[in-house]
Amino acid sequence: MMKFIRDLFTGADGKTWAIGRIYSLPMLVSGLGLPIAALIQGQPIDFAALGVMYGGLGGGVMAMVWGTNPTEPKEPPGE
Repeated sequence: MMKFIRDLFTGADGKTWAIGRIYSLPMLVSGLGLPIAALIQGQPIDFAALGVMYGGLGGGVMAMVWGTNPTEPKEPPGE
């Protein structure tokens, strides 16, 4: 399980932290948790706006990951 989590947040070399992936974690947690919190509180949800929010959230996360990808090392050190 720890290797899976490490692979989610490190670059291609498996050791360097991928800054775009780390910075996108709060976006994902808050974006995915917001509709759940609204349902728990009994508030109505506009599904059209929710679809737009998820599209924007996905686009923002991918922009952060792809935008920082060129700055990450591509090979493990020592190879």
